[in-house]
Amino acid sequence: MPNGTLTVQRSGAFTDQNGAGSTGTASIGPDSQGTVFLAFNSAFRTALATGTVTVYLSTSDTFTPDPGNGNPNLLLVGPVRNAGENFFRIPAGTDLGKYTHVILWCGSVGIPFGNARLQ
Repeated sequence: MPNGTLTVQRSGAFTDQNGAGSTGTASIGPDSQGTVFLAFNSAFRTALATGTVTVYLSTSDTFTPDPGNGNPNLLLVGPVRNAGENFFRIPAGTDLGKYTHVILWCGSVGIPFGNARLQ
C-alpha cells in the first residue's frame, strides 16, 4: 500500500475487451516516500471468475509476449485479486516513460480483458 497520497503522473480509463466488462481508471505515480505505484480506482471492474487476470505495463495496447528476448515490451505488475481499488508496487528503476499502456491479460483463456492508455 502507498504511504500518503499518490502524485499521479499519468492515468487512463480502461477500454473493455472481449466482453470482460472492464471499467475504471489506472493511474501511475509516486507516493509520499517516492515509491511508484500503479493504482486502479474504486470504479475498477473486470471479469475475475477465471482467477488469472494479470496486470502488465506495455509499450502498446496489444499484449505481445517475447520470452526469448526477456519480454522487452512488457512488465509484469501482478495479479488482480478483486474489483475496486488496487495498488501495485512498480520496481525501483523502472523506465516508466517506456510504457504507454496497462493491459489486463487473462492467462487461462489467453485473451486481453482490457487496456488503459496512460497519458
